[in-house]
Amino acid sequence: MELKRTIEVVLAPGLFTNFITKKPYVVVVVDVFRATTSICAALDYGVKSIIPVKRIRHARILKRMGFIVAAERNGKKVKFADLDNSAISFFNPAFKGKDIVYSTTNGTKAVKRVSGASSIAIGSFVNLEAVAKWVNKQDKNVIIFCAGWKNKVNMEDSLFAGALTEKLMDEYGFITECDSATMVKGQWETAKNNLMETIDQASHRRRLRNLVNDELLKYTFSLNSSHIVPVVKGYKIVPAKD
Repeated sequence: MELKRTIEVVLAPGLFTNFITKKPYVVVVVDVFRATTSICAALDYGVKSIIPVKRIRHARILKRMGFIVAAERNGKKVKFADLDNSAISFFNPAFKGKDIVYSTTNGTKAVKRVSGASSIAIGSFVNLEAVAKWVNKQDKNVIIFCAGWKNKVNMEDSLFAGALTEKLMDEYGFITECDSATMVKGQWETAKNNLMETIDQASHRRRLRNLVNDELLKYTFSLNSSHIVPVVKGYKIVPAKD
């Protein structure tokens, strides 16, 4: 009898210790505003790797060692950083082929929190289709881990989790016994035809309204504009090879 692969959605970092998915499993980390979208953008543009760090002091040390540093707190670039965490900030030919240290309020902390997974991928709306295909190829259960905002549930990450859940269930035969997955799938099915109007109601959108212009907002919610699947390899995030 063929065992069905399962989907679990963790809506905020504080819930990650209570997941029920059995090994082996993979994890997809999502932080739509802005870490995981920006990581996809950076690698898609030719950055060699992203080095995620949780603490600003660690980013500062690596800066002194000569690394390029992208770092923000509460949406604003920290003073010593070379760039912020905006996706379009990585669209710079000078960064191609470079390793970039990356520290953000929510997303990089979520990446560092994951343990026990067979593999860890980075998901966003820009690489939704590519991530779904990657998860299917792994042939394992999956946890979709939402970075949220300061340990709270947020709308944009939940919507992505719903979109990925829908795709995995409808196209690849995954199942779920997780109420969170069922809830966000329903949320996505309601919102997907009016995505921008829905996102405009998100609290994090309001927090970042002065930092996320129309060009960046359009990029963030342009489905499947990237074929890159960033994965964690050791202490770096690099494009998946399979």
